[in-house]
Amino acid sequence: MLLKEYLASKVIVTDACHGRVIKCIEYIHDVICIACLSWQSIYTCTMDVLQKLIHQCHQGADRVGIYFLKILLSIHRFLHIFISVLQVFLPMRWLYRPAVMNVIIRQIYFTGVQSLPWILLISLGTGALTVYAIVDFSRRVQDLSLIGSLINGILVQEMAPFLVAFFLLARSGVAVVTEVGHMRARGEEALLRSLGISAYEYLYMPRVLAFSLCGMVLTFIFVVVSIWVGGLVVFWTNTLNFNAFLFEVQRGTDLKEILSMVIKGMFYPMLSCVILLDQGSLVGDDPNQIPIRATHGVLGALLLILFLDILWVIIWNL
Repeated sequence: MLLKEYLASKVIVTDACHGRVIKCIEYIHDVICIACLSWQSIYTCTMDVLQKLIHQCHQGADRVGIYFLKILLSIHRFLHIFISVLQVFLPMRWLYRPAVMNVIIRQIYFTGVQSLPWILLISLGTGALTVYAIVDFSRRVQDLSLIGSLINGILVQEMAPFLVAFFLLARSGVAVVTEVGHMRARGEEALLRSLGISAYEYLYMPRVLAFSLCGMVLTFIFVVVSIWVGGLVVFWTNTLNFNAFLFEVQRGTDLKEILSMVIKGMFYPMLSCVILLDQGSLVGDDPNQIPIRATHGVLGALLLILFLDILWVIIWNL
């Protein structure tokens, strides 16, 4: 009897252990299934997020590529207009064509002569403030030799060409885009081409030439008036003798700096005018594009002037 009871107890224990083992296995199986489902959902979510990120990266790359293509296309149009104007200008055949000369004279009058009173007014205020500040600073540091170098470095090389180019953009730049845009929208430019008249010679070159010549002359006038008015203000305020002021300006003046002023005064308005003509030619048949193109032209020309000025400083100081 004892043996039978002992064997029966062993069987009960074995069955109980077997049941626990099965429950453990089932529990582990459930845990593994849940983990697999969790990892699968995590993997799916991760792949979805990665696909969205890749799609956004592709869209960003497309936008960057389109932006750079537009920049390259703008550079191509800019160079095409600039080279075409040079090809028309260099042979000098326009000198013997009264119609073209008439357009050139009218553009010079509109761009330069009518802008002269405003340039004189701006140079009066700029010269008085800038020269007085420079002379006062030089006296404070007790080094009058700084007057000539500072005036030539700040007023002659930087402020005068930039302010003149900016004024021509604000006053005549919008007019250039508007004129060319209206001619393009009304079909006048196509009519000129159908008659065998070059639009670059009759429309573009006179405006580029007027901007170049007027920019250079107005920059020179701006510098002369600013220095003389500034010298008179310094003399009237008993800050410095007028003759001593002119001597310091002459001592700090260099032919290299004058050449820099002439180049900037001519090329900044000229290249700005090319951008304005490019924007005007993009109007097409829709005259409603004229205000948009005028804004783009003025802002683009202003950015070009800033970029060229930085590039010029870097190259000039090498």
